[in-house]
Amino acid sequence: MRTQVTLAALVAALGLVAGAGGCGQNKVSECNALIEVINKGVQSIEKGTKTGADQGGSSELKAMADAMDKVAADAAQVKLTTPELQKFSGEYQAMAKDVAKAARDLATAADANDAEKSNTAQAAIEKAIKQEDPLVDNINKFCQAPYRFVP
Repeated sequence: MRTQVTLAALVAALGLVAGAGGCGQNKVSECNALIEVINKGVQSIEKGTKTGADQGGSSELKAMADAMDKVAADAAQVKLTTPELQKFSGEYQAMAKDVAKAARDLATAADANDAEKSNTAQAAIEKAIKQEDPLVDNINKFCQAPYRFVP
C-alpha cells in the first residue's frame, strides 16, 4: 500500500538526523536538544508501525498523526536561542503538523472509502514529507559546522 511506503520513507528520512558537532557550547546543547526530540519522534513512529494492529490502515495513520503532533509540540518546547535553530525548528514543526493533518485526512477518507479525498490526502502527505529531507539536511549541516565566534 502506498501509505506504508510513504510511512517507511518518513521513518527513514527522520532517521538521518545525526549528532551535533562544533565548539560553541550553546549551539551544541541546542542542537542536541532539538535532535533528541526529532529522534524520539522517529522512535515513536517506528514503534507504532511495528505494533499497529492494521498495518497501513486508519489506526496506524492516526497513530502516526499523533506522533507527528507530539514531535511538533515537543520541538516547540525546546529552548533555542540560536536564530538558525529557531528557524529550523519552526520549519520542522510546521512540516510535522502538515504530515499529521494529512495522515488524519487520509485515515478519515479511507474509513469513508472516499477515493477522491484519499488521493488528495495522499498527495498532501507526500508533499509534506518531501520537505523533511531538506530540513534534516539543514539541521545537520548547521549543527556539524564549526562554531564561528563573531565579536
